Amino acid sequence: MEFESFEQALEVCMTAADGSPEQDEALLYCLNNAPPELQDTLKKLHESKHGQNCGCGSHK
Repeated sequence: MEFESFEQALEVCMTAADGSPEQDEALLYCLNNAPPELQDTLKKLHESKHGQNCGCGSHK
């Protein structure tokens, strides 16, 4: 899924079905493109849903 902005990805993240591929893609986009003050909060949220070996590709 292509996003034109952080705001668009955030909207998808908030409205997509929990755990859906669309929500995961939007969350990853937000993780990589959020303003610095939001990145830590988003990373914690993502890690609470995904373990280090979940295979989603976002763990560095």
